[in-house]
Amino acid sequence: MFHEFLFYCRELEGFMYRNQIQEFKDGDDDSFFAEQLLKYIQMESLKIADAEKKKYPNLPWHNIDTMWEKDLARAYEYIDLKMLYSICAHEIPKITKTIKLT
Repeated sequence: MFHEFLFYCRELEGFMYRNQIQEFKDGDDDSFFAEQLLKYIQMESLKIADAEKKKYPNLPWHNIDTMWEKDLARAYEYIDLKMLYSICAHEIPKITKTIKLT
């Protein structure tokens, strides 16, 4: 259940690291790619059963499940790029460090 979710988290984390992204700018392909990966992360998170999510109580599951609507999309077609960067650079690495799959 967590495999696809974690796959997209690791892809986003690797993308940020490989490209040494320090911020996102309007109209930049990097921010668009990060937005797309976060959409996939959210979609995969919604597929995980609550019972499974309880195995990782330290993760902010509610925030992950609603990040697109509540944190990123501020108005029609406007994405909060500072929030996008914060999620990608700080929150996603916490997820990949917390979830360990065997």
